Amino acid sequence: MFLDRSLVIFDLDGTLIDSLGIWSLVDSALVEELSRDHVRLTEEEAYDLRVVSLSRYGEGSEAYVKYCADLKAKFDMPGTPEEIHTRRYQIAQDFLREKVVWQPGAASFVRRLHDAGVKLAIATTTRRRNVDVYSNENEAMRKEAVIYELFSVVKTRDDVSATKPDPEVLQRILEETGTTPKDALMIEDATAGLRAAAAAGVDAIVISERHSEGERATNDALALRRFESYEELHRLLDEEERAGLRPGASRD
Repeated sequence: MFLDRSLVIFDLDGTLIDSLGIWSLVDSALVEELSRDHVRLTEEEAYDLRVVSLSRYGEGSEAYVKYCADLKAKFDMPGTPEEIHTRRYQIAQDFLREKVVWQPGAASFVRRLHDAGVKLAIATTTRRRNVDVYSNENEAMRKEAVIYELFSVVKTRDDVSATKPDPEVLQRILEETGTTPKDALMIEDATAGLRAAAAAGVDAIVISERHSEGERATNDALALRRFESYEELHRLLDEEERAGLRPGASRD
């Protein structure tokens, strides 16, 4: 599963790091700060608002500007949607620096693969600046593992013309690392990433994450296998090490 692959590609938000709920906290803080009545949203309310908007607008900066326009209209916020979007990103930086952590067991799992000689990559729809914060400025994360020291390739939304479920980000990683699809494995938590892997011809496994529970049946149909936690991934890696598997071994 792992040690017979030349390359393992990870999604970032939700898969490697516990960050999806952070954006709901960011939006709650944004609404409380800018709304006329200083409305306090719960994490669930903020999440639902964002999901509804982005289901209409897709991904990318323009989609989030439109989402901020929705917030402006709903909560009577001052400023333009672009200004609200800028303020949202400013608020986010403190949260990303201080609140985001590795998923339990993720950092040690990544280190084990790296030390075994497996090439590692990240394919994410987040901005490059956010990854920079996680790798260079988030001290809690850095104590466990430093992203740019372990992953030889990190591709963000800034590196592609179309984000997942488009396979472009995976195709770019395969090309840059000189890896064939059959020698790569994708680890994901969400449907968009699993669809991207399928379109790129890359096998994928899914790891459970609470924000993706509504997609569970779809994700299970797209993935080779589901894992409930990194503890399960560690156990499988233990078995592979005992069996003497080595990275890049023939899978024909």
